[in-house]
Amino acid sequence: MKVDLHVMPDNARVTAFYAALGYAVEPRIRMGKKVLENIPAT
Repeated sequence: MKVDLHVMPDNARVTAFYAALGYAVEPRIRMGKKVLENIPAT
């Protein structure tokens, strides 16, 4: 079992908090796309 956290890279306070709990930074690529318009239902 695994827990993944998404933290903004410049959020040092939160990163330090979770590091103190044993979490570690892992190399990942996260991709996303903002959708600004509602897609009509079909």
